[in-house]
Amino acid sequence: MLYRGSPAKPTLLPRLRPNQGVWASRGGGDDGVPRIGAAAPASAGSPVSLRARIAKQVLYRSSWRASLFRKYVLTLVSLVALVLSINAGVETWILYRQTRASVTHAQADYAAAAVAAMQAALSEIEREVSWVTRASAVTLAQHRDDYDLLLRQVPGVLAVAFLDGTGREQVRARRGGARAADPAPEAPAPEGGAGFGKPYFIGNEPYAALAIRHSGANAGVTLAQVSLQPLSGAFPPGPPGQGGSAILVDGTGRVVARSAGAMPEVGATVAALPQVAAIVAGGGEPGMFGRDSAGGLVIATPAAISTLPASILVEQPLLEAMAPIRDLLFRLASLLAFGLVVAICASLVLARRLIVPIRALHAGAEHLAANRFDHRIDLKTGDEFEHLADRFNHMADQLSGSYGRLEDEIEKRTRALARSVDELKALEEAGRAIVASLNLDAVVAAVADRAVALTGAEAGAVYLIAEADESLTLAGAQRSGAFPGELAPGAMALFAVTERRDTLSLPELGEAAWLPGAELERAGFRNGLVVPLADKEGPLGLLLLLRGEAGSFAQASAKVVQTFAHQAVLAIRNARLFHQVDEKGRALAIADLHKTQFFANMSHELRTPLNAVLGYSELLVDGLYGPLSDRALDALERVQINGRHLLSLINDVLDFTKIEAGSLTLSFQDYSMRAVIESVAAAASSLAQNKNLALTVSAADDMPLGQGDERRLTQVLMNLVGNAIKFTETGAVRIEAEAEGGWFTVTVTDTGPGIAPADQGRIFDEFQQIDSSSTRKQGGTGLGLSIARKLVLLHGGRIEVESELGRGAAFRVILPVRASEERQAA
Repeated sequence: MLYRGSPAKPTLLPRLRPNQGVWASRGGGDDGVPRIGAAAPASAGSPVSLRARIAKQVLYRSSWRASLFRKYVLTLVSLVALVLSINAGVETWILYRQTRASVTHAQADYAAAAVAAMQAALSEIEREVSWVTRASAVTLAQHRDDYDLLLRQVPGVLAVAFLDGTGREQVRARRGGARAADPAPEAPAPEGGAGFGKPYFIGNEPYAALAIRHSGANAGVTLAQVSLQPLSGAFPPGPPGQGGSAILVDGTGRVVARSAGAMPEVGATVAALPQVAAIVAGGGEPGMFGRDSAGGLVIATPAAISTLPASILVEQPLLEAMAPIRDLLFRLASLLAFGLVVAICASLVLARRLIVPIRALHAGAEHLAANRFDHRIDLKTGDEFEHLADRFNHMADQLSGSYGRLEDEIEKRTRALARSVDELKALEEAGRAIVASLNLDAVVAAVADRAVALTGAEAGAVYLIAEADESLTLAGAQRSGAFPGELAPGAMALFAVTERRDTLSLPELGEAAWLPGAELERAGFRNGLVVPLADKEGPLGLLLLLRGEAGSFAQASAKVVQTFAHQAVLAIRNARLFHQVDEKGRALAIADLHKTQFFANMSHELRTPLNAVLGYSELLVDGLYGPLSDRALDALERVQINGRHLLSLINDVLDFTKIEAGSLTLSFQDYSMRAVIESVAAAASSLAQNKNLALTVSAADDMPLGQGDERRLTQVLMNLVGNAIKFTETGAVRIEAEAEGGWFTVTVTDTGPGIAPADQGRIFDEFQQIDSSSTRKQGGTGLGLSIARKLVLLHGGRIEVESELGRGAAFRVILPVRASEERQAA
């Protein structure tokens, strides 16, 4: 086999065609594999070295971690380990419960035997002391004699005392050399019999008080101080386990007695041990866990003694008690290790039987990915792997044939695509050429030139339909001497034949009756191509292409030139439209010039007689021609008022015509803005007084000198103030001025009816008024604000309006302080 290791990411390998030195691969580029058509590297050498190189590249190179072999082994081994682990856990748990129950049962049996032995020892002590309570002893001397005899006969009794019926001590006897003791506080008060008190210690020796009631009413009680040391010898032999032990502890956790081999000494306090603490707290249960005095884990079972307020605690080391579990775990570990070894061996064998065919299939896939379709997978497993290998081989056969056909088709499509790209580039260049100019002759000439270049024709001409008689006349051509100036009327029938605007091929020029075929053939042409120029608006003309070669034009060329014809129609129509618009524009410019000249001439001619009328009326009013009646004077005053109004209208029209004609020039000189505002206020004060309006002025004293046309600026402000007075019926008109940052700001505010937002944008247009009806109250030409705005613009400033209906209006003029410098900078 050519494979070892584990599966890796496939690498695209080159395929060398027979008898060729060209690599054929679908990959290539940065991955090191050449693309289709790239030359084979020199290191490839002979086919033998090439095959060796390919064999090296298809080797398995993946790591153990990512291999299918590893997955099979780990899966089977993990499954076996899981089953054995579950079995080990279940068996261990069952044995643990059985072992703990067995140990607890053995400890409970020993504890019961120990309790019985303790009860017997305490009963014997009670029996030995109880004879001193005989009924025959009634005197204190008799009691004393009995107590002395008891101390001599029973070594375990240290002191004896007699208490009468009232509880008062009457007799006390103590063993010679015995340590002082007072058993009375620890003695119980039996109601009818005997009883032991709580154990207590003198040094490390345990004692207990024994109280025995005498027979008879109020006969008294005998108290004896009894040593409990004999109880250590009362334990039954052999506590459970080799390290087992038993101890007797009182209610405070001190050791009263112990079995042979027990670690705590008699008198030692073991209340800190968990099992002893549970007994002291009134709890504890059989088989509970605890620790011994050395800190080792133990399993313990308690048992209470009814005669003496104390408990027996039987203990056994946990490791000793659970020895069967330790042995079981060792056996289970051995079984698990053996099972894992068997599983690993079995999984290796099974995985190898699966991996080897998979590697062979992977090798075949690598060859297919490298376009080496001659490789065949040879598997004889007799199962699905062999069937899959056969399908791979069949697929390689099909891919080998399909790949060759695909390469041929790709080459064919590539050539077609390259040709289409060239055609698109040519169309794009042709389109740019014909739209580069809006001159009709230049556009027609460009259409003919580009059509010849696109189709490979030898000559071309554009014929357009004449508007007069709808004949086809020559508009432009390449080699114009070869084409007739006009086509025969039969050429118009082409537009009916080619309703879809398709091209018409002319293999023989003589077949077209509308063409001078004989003349064209003498000029060296043999066939032609007719391309209708038409769009949705109708036919425009046709494009005639001629060639000297025999045969028809290529179909591809016909389609390209047909597409080009759409662009040509658009370009020709745009050129015609531009020509028409240009002619109309020139006509409109001439008409506008005539209008301007007419207004200027008429204004001048009207001003001359009007000035004469105003002059003579002034002379008549002054009485130069004799006195006049009051009625005549009133008539002359009305004549003067209307004459001056007419003169102002004529002046507005004259200024407007000068501005439109561009003949209005400004006379820049220094001026005082405050003086301009005061002169305007003085001139308009009479108008305001006639309407009972307040006219106020607010201008800073420190405003700088301005530079501009003072007369025109006065005209602008006079127009704004006059309009404010004219349209305000009640209230006031205010003029405010300030200078900041090199700019004048002059605001004219009124309390008139205001201006609607829809009208604020058009009041600065020519011949526009807010009320344009024939019955409007205020007169005027509608040129005042338009002239004012243009004069302000000539100074490099601007004019703005702010207004609301019913709340008056504010016109703001913003002018540069140095108007001439501002215009030069602009």
